Amino acid sequence: MNTREVTLSAVIAAAYAALTLLLAPISYYQVQVRVADSLLALSLLFGWPSIVGVTVGCFIANILGPFGLVDAVGGSIANLVATLIGWKLRRNKLVSLVSMAVVVSAIVSSYLYALFNVPYLVTFAYILAGSLISITGIGYVLLKALERTTRAIRLEAAVHNLS
Repeated sequence: MNTREVTLSAVIAAAYAALTLLLAPISYYQVQVRVADSLLALSLLFGWPSIVGVTVGCFIANILGPFGLVDAVGGSIANLVATLIGWKLRRNKLVSLVSMAVVVSAIVSSYLYALFNVPYLVTFAYILAGSLISITGIGYVLLKALERTTRAIRLEAAVHNLS
């Protein structure tokens, strides 16, 4: 990765960790809407820098969260796998975003089940509902806004280069 990509990864990681910790009451536990997960949608636009950013950001947020190392490793793996799958499916945004929500929900539910012996399917349903809100809902809006902005910047640069 070049300097620009490393910088983008760092900014995304910091934003992810900050959002998760700032919104801690709704970012952890069996019922959650982790607003920071909306940043997973950026993997469709930015690829590897975003994938690395949300993975590292999740590790930082979760190591400082209530469940420590297990959540840091498990959540980071969930974000890594989800964004890799999402990036591969990026041609169809809706399928990509829903797939990421399902992957995150399945992995997080698995280790919450193992840690706290909570019912897997109920936990999966709760986390999926929150993930659909954050990744598919908020993430889609964020993705569309950034696509418009980057298109406008490219158009402005092209016009500038013609003059």
